[in-house]
Amino acid sequence: MSGNKVVSGLSRERSQDVPPSKSTSSAQIEYAQYVNDVRQMNNGLRNAKIDLCVSNLIIVTKLNDIFLYFLTRELVEWLLANFPGVTVYVESVLRDDPKFGAADVCHDCHCSDDRIKYWTPEFVRDNDMFFDMAITMGGDGTVLYVSTLFQKHVPPVLAFSLGSLGFLTNFQFANFREDLPRILNSKIKSNLRMRLQGTVYKGGQPVATHQVLNEITIDRGPGPFISNLEIFGDDYYMTTAQGDGLIIATPTGSTAYSLSAGGSLVCPTVNAIGITPICPHTLSFRPIILPDSITLKIKVAAAARGPAWASFDGKNRTELKQGEYLEICCSSYSFPTVDSTDEEFIRNISRTLNWNVREQQKSFGSVLSSKNKENFARERERSRNCSRVSLGGGSPRDSDSEVDVSDSSSVTPSIDFAHALQRGPRPQQR
Repeated sequence: MSGNKVVSGLSRERSQDVPPSKSTSSAQIEYAQYVNDVRQMNNGLRNAKIDLCVSNLIIVTKLNDIFLYFLTRELVEWLLANFPGVTVYVESVLRDDPKFGAADVCHDCHCSDDRIKYWTPEFVRDNDMFFDMAITMGGDGTVLYVSTLFQKHVPPVLAFSLGSLGFLTNFQFANFREDLPRILNSKIKSNLRMRLQGTVYKGGQPVATHQVLNEITIDRGPGPFISNLEIFGDDYYMTTAQGDGLIIATPTGSTAYSLSAGGSLVCPTVNAIGITPICPHTLSFRPIILPDSITLKIKVAAAARGPAWASFDGKNRTELKQGEYLEICCSSYSFPTVDSTDEEFIRNISRTLNWNVREQQKSFGSVLSSKNKENFARERERSRNCSRVSLGGGSPRDSDSEVDVSDSSSVTPSIDFAHALQRGPRPQQR
């Protein structure tokens, strides 16, 4: 329900028996209380825990890292041996790979062959609500691949840190025997990460729609000309971006390409849309954070000298000619990550980006010996007493006397500030 409908409904309800002035005031108070209640409910939902009830579990492995095949086999064997009610799905390319040894997995675990099955991207796209949980074996790129696979409903994702940075991978594989029983046998917290929905329009008609976890990028591509992109927010013209392009990022994507282009860091629990220019040919185009309720339209201007190119989490690169545009809004299909914590974001940017790492400022006298520290402390105290005496206008004997701050002449000398300011004229602010 929109805010306007809430206010108008409350106004109509009270207009018959309440004076107009009080009716408006009462409606505003109730509306403010309604908004606050929704905010409190949202905070409660963010901290709520859910029971996964896992029956069908999909494992997504980074395929170009051979050592991950062996780790995947180890994980599958352990799951089959310890959770008899779970059917494990691994990617179909592992079926015939000797490094995984699919033929021997069920035999070694003393379980039936139908306990391990194989998925393809086509199967996942057609059965997105079939899986109860996803486990990734890789880095952040593998997590993004899960977002690409599940373009609508996404199962809760547990990501093992087996890559380089690890903004999205919160679990250590060495601890999986302790972590997985806790997650599979009890209620867990799930962080619903916001995704963006980007729709490509050509000839005024939608031709493709993508859900992205990180960002949508519109750039000049291989052409020699700067991009000329008109930005609209809820059909209101905002500005025209001229440069290498634009990054439209989620809070999750604020630590990726947007960060490299000078964008703001945004906590994933804040639902917002960031616009970050790529090498804008101006001194004044700064990154901006917009509410997630806005619908953006990025249009290639008719005056553009060349086409623009759009990509969605680095994939599905699409050419946009003059007059064609992207419509971008908050996706209805969020990306749930398992067992995320409130301090996870700060911990990750500190660990991976050395956020605000600096040599601490030394205190006065930090390198003095014990004897000199005592002398230094006495000297500093004497200096403080002298300062108080000077401020009060008394002698050292009167250092404990209070200063009458109500008498401005006892605190500051009499100065004609207007005359003093005239000596250093400056242009008046317009």
